[in-house]
Amino acid sequence: MDGIAWIRETYDAYCVTFAKGLSAEELVRRMGGDPGRIMPSLSAGDALELARDKGPVARLGTSNGWAFALEPASAEGTDRRLLRRVSEGTEAVMLLDSGMPPYWFVHARDGEIAADFEPGVEAEQIGGSDPSFLVPAMQSAGMLLLDGTADPEDWEPEQRILTVAERVFALDLPRRALEAGTLPAVLLS
Repeated sequence: MDGIAWIRETYDAYCVTFAKGLSAEELVRRMGGDPGRIMPSLSAGDALELARDKGPVARLGTSNGWAFALEPASAEGTDRRLLRRVSEGTEAVMLLDSGMPPYWFVHARDGEIAADFEPGVEAEQIGGSDPSFLVPAMQSAGMLLLDGTADPEDWEPEQRILTVAERVFALDLPRRALEAGTLPAVLLS
C-alpha cells in the first residue's frame, strides 16, 4: 500500500473522491458520469491534455476496498449534493487541494455530510453531523492541540489533511499507476 500522503509530491492541485465498497463504474454513475464512456487507459499527461480540451476528467480505480476518482485539473467532487449521492448506503471521502487555499476534507456517510473541515479550524468548528470522531486523528496528526484548538505552528496543513484521511479511513492510491502508468478515465461533464 502506498497510502495517500504522497499525492502532494506529484500533483500541484487535485480533487479526489473515494467511495467505500463501490466499483469505479458505480462511482462514476453516482458522480453523474456515464460508465459506458469510461476510457480504458489514460496516462496522467493524457488526462491533463484531455481536461484542457474537453473539460473535467477523472482517473479511476479501486484500492484497499475504496473506489477513487482523481481529478487532476478540476473539482467536480466538491459538490455536496454529489458527495451525498456517492455516499448513499456507504461512505465517501473527498479531499481538495487547489494548489492554494482552500484545502478541504469532507466525509459523507449514508447520504449525509458527517464531517467537513479546512485547516486551521478548532475542534468545535468542524462541520457535519458527526465531526467528533475525527478529533483524535487530527490531534495525532498535529492539526489540533490536545485542548481542541488549532496548532498555530502548523506549516503543513494540506499534508496533515492527507495524514488524517489516510489514518482514519485507510485510504490508498496506487502511486506507480497514477504517476507513470495508465488508468481508466472518464469525462465528468
